[in-house]
Amino acid sequence: MRGWALACALCLAPHPAWAQGPAVFSSAIEVVRVDVSVTRDGRAGEGLKAADFEVRDNGVLQAVEIVGGADKPIDAVLALDVSGSVAGPPLQHLKAAAHALVDVLRPGDAVSLLTFSDRIRLRVLPADSRERAHETIDRTEAQLTTALYDATYAALTTTDPARGRPLVLIFSDGQDVGSWLAPEQVLRVAEASDLVVHAVLSRREGTDVAFLRDLVASTGGQQWRADFVELRDVMLRALEEFRSRYTLQYERHGALADGWHKLQVRVKAPGAEVRARRGYWQRTPRPASR
Repeated sequence: MRGWALACALCLAPHPAWAQGPAVFSSAIEVVRVDVSVTRDGRAGEGLKAADFEVRDNGVLQAVEIVGGADKPIDAVLALDVSGSVAGPPLQHLKAAAHALVDVLRPGDAVSLLTFSDRIRLRVLPADSRERAHETIDRTEAQLTTALYDATYAALTTTDPARGRPLVLIFSDGQDVGSWLAPEQVLRVAEASDLVVHAVLSRREGTDVAFLRDLVASTGGQQWRADFVELRDVMLRALEEFRSRYTLQYERHGALADGWHKLQVRVKAPGAEVRARRGYWQRTPRPASR
């Protein structure tokens, strides 16, 4: 179980994670995957084929295929803000939402639970039973302030695509107090990943949500606002939205430059709204020094 010491170690790491993340492709890796949300009139766009999608990598049209499906396992990391703003009845609604989310995950899905306030704790691991997850949720208590940026970094680096399609689901009031990391550093980590971040924010006047807005946009995720009594339904909706996504794959060609690769994804159908991550980093490994 990781505590604040882990968070400090992550923050003090000498090399930024974006330089080593799973979506920073080397010249020897030519397969790119993108999770894509398609909606029509607010509903998931079903029944699409690979030919219905148009994907451009740095402006170059790619030949894509659809891999996996709605039955593919998910690696879900649930990151919950348990700072003082949720003390009292709001915490009970947050616990009920977390319980419901664990209950609807399928047997093949993986789940991790990270709570954060002035401390960041990875409290449930994928190897733990669902019973342990429920027990841990019940024991959760509200604490002090919110290290949102540091907690987000920890959540991003907890995912593992080997366990399933990676999803980070964050609940927070959007405020940060006391993080070691700057928001720009965390956003760079998100840009270098192949995960999706969904964020659910409590309705709180005057909250600066720029960080979470940029975070979900960079990964192709979505942001919701919810009163505490709405948390259960909204968090379940966020999970279902992710499960309904298409995973596109292509062997990259004609876009081999190092650096940032901008992705453009569209559907060849009127009225379709598409959400996908903005791009990924490409770098050519340097030869080992002698």
